[in-house]
Amino acid sequence: MKTYVTPEEHARIHRRRRRQALGLAIVVLMVIGIFTVLGAGVQLVASLFDNTEQMQEYEDKLEGLVLFDPLPFDGIENIDDLTLREAAVWGCIYNIQETQGNFDNYAHDPVTEQLLLPAVEVDAYLARLLGPSFHLTHRSFEMDDMTIVFDEATQCYSIPITGGVGYYRAEVTAMFKQEGKLHVTVGYIPMSTTGDLIGTQSDTPTKYMDYLFARTSGSWYLTGLTESATKPEQTASSQAANSVVMMDPEELQEAILQGVNPDAVASSEAASDSASSAASGEAASSAESGAEGDAGDGGASRGEEPAGEGDASSEAA
Repeated sequence: MKTYVTPEEHARIHRRRRRQALGLAIVVLMVIGIFTVLGAGVQLVASLFDNTEQMQEYEDKLEGLVLFDPLPFDGIENIDDLTLREAAVWGCIYNIQETQGNFDNYAHDPVTEQLLLPAVEVDAYLARLLGPSFHLTHRSFEMDDMTIVFDEATQCYSIPITGGVGYYRAEVTAMFKQEGKLHVTVGYIPMSTTGDLIGTQSDTPTKYMDYLFARTSGSWYLTGLTESATKPEQTASSQAANSVVMMDPEELQEAILQGVNPDAVASSEAASDSASSAASGEAASSAESGAEGDAGDGGASRGEEPAGEGDASSEAA
C-alpha cells in the first residue's frame, strides 16, 4: 500500500527542517559569542595586571638620564645642570635611533657631517620627562671627551660622530606608588662603547635606583632620584673570589719573579709541608723506639751484674 504525502504535510516537513537549521545556526553563534566574550575578558584581566607598555614608556623617558648615572637629588631644580643637558640631548638621540633606526631624516653639517639636532626636539623630550612648565636655556656645553655646540642661528645642536657615549642602559624592573609618588625602579646595565651609539655588555643590572614621579595635571613628571631597596644579586664569580685563599705577598712576588704559576707554587709548598710533617713524625717514632731499646739493654746488663757478684762470693767462701 502506497503512502502519499499531502502538500500540507510536505510543507510542514520543510518548515520543520528550516527551524532545525535555524536553531543549529543560533547555537553555533551563541557558542562563538561565549568564547569571544571569554577571550575578551581574559585579555582585559591580563591587561590590568600587565604594565609592560608603561614600563617601556618610562624606559624611553629615563634613558637619557641613566646613560650618565646622575647623583641622587630631591627636586628637579637640584639636578646637576651638565647632567640634565647631556640627558636631554642624548635622550633625544636614543629615541631617534630606537624609533627610526637611523638619522637620515635629519640635517647634517655639510663640512663636518655632524648631526644637527633641533632644539625643539630637546624641549619636547624634557616636557615629557619634567613637565611642560620646565624650560631649558639652550647653549653649548662641554662633555668629558667632546663639545656639543649650539647654533643660535639654526637653533640646532651639532652632535659629533662618535662610537659610543654614556655608562649605563636603563631597564625598568618595578613600578609602585608610595606616599603619593610613583616609584620607578630602574636597573643599570653597563654599556659598551664599541659599535653603535648604544650597546650593552650584558643584560644583568649592576645596581638599582628609584626615580620618583609626582602627579601634575593628570600626568606623572620626574621630581627626584633616590637609592633603591632592590639590590643586585651576588654573582657566582664574586662568591668564588671571596672563597679564594690568598698567598703570602712575599711568596706571590717570588713566584711572579720566577715565572711560576702561583697556584702551583702554593700547591707544591703545601705538599712539601705535608711531607716534612710526615718525616718529622717518622723520626720521632724512630727515636722513641731507639730509646725503649736502649732502656731494655741497660736493664739486662744490670740483671747480669748481681749474678757475677754472687759467683765471686761463693768462690771466696
